[in-house]
Amino acid sequence: MILVEITLVLTLLVWVVLALAFPSQRLAAGRAARLWRVSGLGARLWTSWLGARARRLFAGKKRRRRIDDAQRRKNAERVAETMGQMKGAFMKLGQMMSFVTDDIPEEYRDALARLQASAPPMDFPLLRDVAERELGMPLERAFARFDAEPLAAASIGQVPRARLSSGEEVVVKIQYPGVAEAIRGDMANAAVLYRMMMMMYPGVEPGPIIDELRSRIGDELDYAAEAKNQRAFAELYQGHPFIRVPKVFDSHSTSRVLTSEYVRGRRWNEAIADDDRARQHHAEVLYRFIFGSITRFGVFNGDPHPGNYLFADDGKVVFLDFGCVKYFPAAMRRDWLAMISAHLSGDRDRFVAQLQALGFIRAQDGLDRDTLYDYFQYFYEPFHDDREYTYTREYNAKSFGMIFKPTGQFAPLSRRLNMPPDFVFVNRIQWGVVSLLAQLGARNNWHRIHRELVFGDPPSTELGRADFEWRLTRGLTGSELALTPEGVRGVA
Repeated sequence: MILVEITLVLTLLVWVVLALAFPSQRLAAGRAARLWRVSGLGARLWTSWLGARARRLFAGKKRRRRIDDAQRRKNAERVAETMGQMKGAFMKLGQMMSFVTDDIPEEYRDALARLQASAPPMDFPLLRDVAERELGMPLERAFARFDAEPLAAASIGQVPRARLSSGEEVVVKIQYPGVAEAIRGDMANAAVLYRMMMMMYPGVEPGPIIDELRSRIGDELDYAAEAKNQRAFAELYQGHPFIRVPKVFDSHSTSRVLTSEYVRGRRWNEAIADDDRARQHHAEVLYRFIFGSITRFGVFNGDPHPGNYLFADDGKVVFLDFGCVKYFPAAMRRDWLAMISAHLSGDRDRFVAQLQALGFIRAQDGLDRDTLYDYFQYFYEPFHDDREYTYTREYNAKSFGMIFKPTGQFAPLSRRLNMPPDFVFVNRIQWGVVSLLAQLGARNNWHRIHRELVFGDPPSTELGRADFEWRLTRGLTGSELALTPEGVRGVA
């Protein structure tokens, strides 16, 4: 017991020194500072484990179970709090892990879910300094009103509400000071991210998640690029009956400040508590926006996570955060849709030819045609056949595993299949979209909806008919628009 007490005291002293060196309200940006903060978390978790072990020595069976449960909940809170305070890649990792897989213990999922929209905020004076330097004037001159309390605190920026002198209600996303340096430090500390995940979630393979995080987060630092993406999406869906993208105010936006119209709506945790009819409505809107944007317009908003949606009282879903957008080349999109068409029609030879055309395989690979076809069946399962299908957490886990660790007859494919660069973003459908649909218990004939979006079949649902009428008013039934990095253009 003396050794345990000494260890506890030393660990506590280390943690106190770390807390004093890097106060929670100021972002620890350098690589060394980020490592110290993670070390502080490790010290707290170690102290918690030692304390729980000491209490269990003289406890009965029921008491030990209560001690273990309490320790897991407390440690989950500590992890979420630290990730939220660190912002950057660590907070983004926490957001991803809160919803992409059920392999995460429930206590951790619940604690990390709060990072989707309500992370610990940064002190307002630090954000004020960034905003005033970017806008070139005091906030009192730039805005008629500016709230110090944020509506949301995200991984890269904080979002307070404000009012322009012209009267428009807006939200202002301000990038955290030092966050770019913090992200560079996190990526340099990738080994720490790996170890942290393995320590907290031993059942999850960390490599693919960290690689995905690395590819995603750097794109989100340039708010000028995000504003351009958001303007393009807003133009594309202008006047849509159930999809809304907030307007950007260029006069109050820079590379580190993004000002958009304020839209009132409920957050994800409220929406998934709605009755079944409302949840099915939400699910179909998400499905039509995500897959319709890809198949009709050649673009994918590549950060699908619960914090990026608002659910308005009029039934519209408001789509937020366009910092990570993929524009698909026209030729790639045609080959991709041809591949889907071949699979849906059961033409296995044509399907394999399209895999080759897209770069998934080489002609000389000699892979079995039926094995390739059956492997992709896992990902096409929800919309492959003409029947009602319900997205479940079990399907989410299965498809997640099939991407990163296929088993059985498909195990060799993990070493033989290529991942074409344009399809790295497509995996985020399995990462994010499928997990969201599973949380909603999404139930529909996705086959018929998919045929609307891919082949132009007649509408099969009420929302489909509303979308078709809107497209008629935009003249989009014969030829579609496409989004490119240069803006919206028509395509035949």
